[in-house]
Amino acid sequence: MSEPVKERAVASGPQADAVTRAGSGATPPSGLVTAAAGTGTAAAGSSEPSGEVLRSGTTPLPEVELGELTCDPILRGRLTLFQPKVGYRFSLDPLLLADFVGPAPLGRVADLGAGVGIVGLTLAKNDPAAPLTLVELQPRLAALCRKNAAHNGLTERVTVVQGDLLAASTQKQLPGAGFDLVASCPPYYPLGQGGVNPDGEEAIARHELRLPLPDLIRAARRLIGFRGRLAVVYPSNRLPELLAAMLSCGLQPTRLRLVHPHEGEPAQRVLVEAQKGARAQLAIEPPLYVRNADGSYTAEARRALGEPT
Repeated sequence: MSEPVKERAVASGPQADAVTRAGSGATPPSGLVTAAAGTGTAAAGSSEPSGEVLRSGTTPLPEVELGELTCDPILRGRLTLFQPKVGYRFSLDPLLLADFVGPAPLGRVADLGAGVGIVGLTLAKNDPAAPLTLVELQPRLAALCRKNAAHNGLTERVTVVQGDLLAASTQKQLPGAGFDLVASCPPYYPLGQGGVNPDGEEAIARHELRLPLPDLIRAARRLIGFRGRLAVVYPSNRLPELLAAMLSCGLQPTRLRLVHPHEGEPAQRVLVEAQKGARAQLAIEPPLYVRNADGSYTAEARRALGEPT
């Protein structure tokens, strides 16, 4: 693993505890440790710039201080991601979500609250034909999305939109009903639950400070085409809220899978897929266990990590 580096980049542009999270400078799977956080933010009410589309070849945009970063390989080195050494760091949860989505072809994909791009870029690696849009509120994380897309040779297929998902200026950059798949690891904590992290960037990623769950689901519905899918990973104790938000927006939950740290322990996460225009009944899939009794990753967790099973 390379040493942390300080960088500046052009901004081309969550507890029930989280099951796992990448430790500083660690190489998955051994470097994934218990923690808590959603993946990123695409939130409302921000004072940050809205609707800034980040693509290669555009007019230079203001610099964003990236600070100290680690460069972490995942998927057996098929994908390498820069992320902050301190503060927001991705977890195993988004990799479980990407695995839950299923194989290619995925069609046109959007990742809402992309963080450093782990869900969307993993899906882009899994489907070499899928065009991808990453939406992220926070400027530094959006800049890291762009950096990670370029570092992994995905610039031509990836668009990064830095801004408030609910702002009109951002929505103009996103095609209505234009996506076949929308994926999200939204902030996990409602306001008033748990202490808010003093680090503002991480607080926004973990807590619904800017984007309550119902607003996220409504925004996702606008982006999904007929028979398109929404896939979400969320705390299992908030499953009733998630299902209610989907149904109220006309999205039919079609698949559900509970994620347990170990067999015999309560679920901490839930993976849910909903579809616009679907009539299918909800399929409850077998539970997913992250670790074996000896602490090693199960075959399914290793598959999500891109490890041999």
